Amino acid sequence: MNQTLIENVKLAINPKFQDWVLFQNGTYIVFDNTDSIKNLKSEAIKIMSEYGPVHIGSPAGDFGVTTLKKAQGWSISGHYYGMYTYVHPSEINTLALNESEIGLFGRSKRDLDGQNPIIIYINRKDIDVKLIAGFVGLKTIKLPFVCGSNNFNPKLILKDESFEHRGFFWNTTGYYNNIEKIDIYLAHKTTNIEITKTNSKFTFVGNTNDHLELRKCLAFFHEKKCTLTQKALDFLNQ
Repeated sequence: MNQTLIENVKLAINPKFQDWVLFQNGTYIVFDNTDSIKNLKSEAIKIMSEYGPVHIGSPAGDFGVTTLKKAQGWSISGHYYGMYTYVHPSEINTLALNESEIGLFGRSKRDLDGQNPIIIYINRKDIDVKLIAGFVGLKTIKLPFVCGSNNFNPKLILKDESFEHRGFFWNTTGYYNNIEKIDIYLAHKTTNIEITKTNSKFTFVGNTNDHLELRKCLAFFHEKKCTLTQKALDFLNQ
């Protein structure tokens, strides 16, 4: 059921919008720009909790109904910009169908998500992490000691299914289920993320030199259910 819901919502959203969060009852929030958002999951839950619950007689009771072209069903808008609720035809009585009934049903689904916001899917555009340097380390040697560096064109790109990194002179593709742990190393004018993989004796270290950029990386890996060290978790939650 969740997979069908996810696929229909993907069809409902304009492809130019790649950052969105879907809740278990079909409400989704589309974000224009996530560059300034430290933790997309936390921000989405905050918005859902505040603007999702229905209060009759207030703007929270308003709704609009749009018939979808690429997906079956309708998208129900509310009073918060970028928040919609997907309604599939199988969910309602189509024998006595009218726009008002569809909108009221969609609004009730949004209310359920607002009262108990549970995220089932997060869609993100590729994140090209801003690095000033990249390094190749060894599992057996602790930072700041490394065995290779790249100050010219380091790379860390976070994708939905995989990530790419370059800490020396070659590109490497990694997968989230192969990550052993995510750690950080902080020192004067250096703010590093360290990625240790189960299938490699080498580690990747990227220096963002920016606390917000580092938190965005940690939040993304946390969303992917990668193991963060306690030090990384503490930094993320500051």
